[in-house]
Amino acid sequence: MEDQNQDNGTPIYDFDDFLEDEIKDCAFKVTILSQKFFFHIVFLLIPIIFYIMFHAFFEMLDYSDMGTYSNGFRLLLFLIFVMGLGFFFYNCGKEIVVSGRGMVLRSCFIFNESLSVSDVEKCEVITGLTSHGRYHTEHYSKAVIYFGGGRSFSITDNMYRGWGRFVRYMEMNNKVIRIDGRSRMQRAFDNMMGGK
Repeated sequence: MEDQNQDNGTPIYDFDDFLEDEIKDCAFKVTILSQKFFFHIVFLLIPIIFYIMFHAFFEMLDYSDMGTYSNGFRLLLFLIFVMGLGFFFYNCGKEIVVSGRGMVLRSCFIFNESLSVSDVEKCEVITGLTSHGRYHTEHYSKAVIYFGGGRSFSITDNMYRGWGRFVRYMEMNNKVIRIDGRSRMQRAFDNMMGGK
């Protein structure tokens, strides 16, 4: 929308119209990163490959006095496989499909929740989170949307492609609440070093 400035006749633009058009024309997906998908497949295949490689060893244990060890190893491999399958369905089966003002939240490949952006109560964007591994520390951010009276759906930027675009989409709809996820000690250290 364009209006004339009463003082000097220069046009004044209402950027809300551009924002509305941008929201209406939005169409994108938030899906798992391909390298993370590959990691989940490898984690899922490791116990199967291990069982195939040591099948003869397990049979040898079955025919000896140590049959209980064989069953214990098989149970351990089965539990690792089930855990890998759970991670695979939970992480790889999560997806957000945005089209205009509507979105579909998918979880575990089979559960779908269709809602409008107006149904979203808020979107918490938590920055400065860290996960500590044995060999490295990973910094990441998380977006959690709340809808339907306390239900939530979360995605992280280190796991899903399209995370930044989704946060921008939520910002355009005035749903974002930013939260500093750093610990008190980390905030104090960052302030001492001159960071934010």
